[in-house]
Amino acid sequence: MRRAAAGVAAAGVVGTSIASYFDDDTRRAVAIGIMGPVCRLVVRGLNHLHVHDIHHLEKSLKRPVGTGLLTISNHIATIDDPHLIAAVVPPRMLMRGSKEIRWGVCAADVCFQEGSLLSKCADAAKVLPVRRGAGVFQAEIDVIIQKLKQGDWVHYFPEGKIRQDGYVHQFRRGVGRIVASMEKTGSLQVIPFYHIGLDRVQPTTPESTSIFSRPNLGTHVHVIFGAPVDLTHWLAMRDHPPFDKKPMLLYELIAAQLEEEVRSLRAELHRRIRAKGGSVAA
Repeated sequence: MRRAAAGVAAAGVVGTSIASYFDDDTRRAVAIGIMGPVCRLVVRGLNHLHVHDIHHLEKSLKRPVGTGLLTISNHIATIDDPHLIAAVVPPRMLMRGSKEIRWGVCAADVCFQEGSLLSKCADAAKVLPVRRGAGVFQAEIDVIIQKLKQGDWVHYFPEGKIRQDGYVHQFRRGVGRIVASMEKTGSLQVIPFYHIGLDRVQPTTPESTSIFSRPNLGTHVHVIFGAPVDLTHWLAMRDHPPFDKKPMLLYELIAAQLEEEVRSLRAELHRRIRAKGGSVAA
């Protein structure tokens, strides 16, 4: 187990070191091409991955050029991204490099501490910073919005932090602002998913808080994807009272709907697991 964790860390170091000699696109392509397959191996090869309704994601990966993709999910472990993302995308996306793979988002105080190895790995792996507590109008959120307007894929954790109690927690307003900032209806697809198991692979405890800490391998990991969320009714009301004067209210309502979508996926995944004789937390 320690060797597996060390292997992931080593891949990150090697990928980042090699990539540092190239321009941004090439640098990220090299890093993702090295780190992506290793992360995929951890989830698929050293654990037991069960993927439900992957066709929703597969269809969105073939969306029209210029259409952004925002995936949202619960956040239960330090390895939710990039490990789970690398495990569910087609392998060719990892080998093609940086053009198609997602932009991740991580708290600046966690992933972007100046001079840290994790900061270098995060930048090379297409991860964007966000400042917790800085509000929905921070420049970092603007960057996420711009990536989506360019037609890129961004994965976002609306809960804002890791939760390992088995529940879906309140989604923050930032995800509402991101969605509401898309000027054209249909210029963004929002795909929700819910997953369990990685909290057991990489538990967050006082002794284990790092992405490079010892994993618990051989764990069953389940992920279920939902259909694109229709938010056109909210977007159509952006310029109407009370939202024209109180946009934060609109952001809250959008976040609440997305939260409910993920809660529904949680219930459906639990139902499927129990139907096959498995057990999950209440």
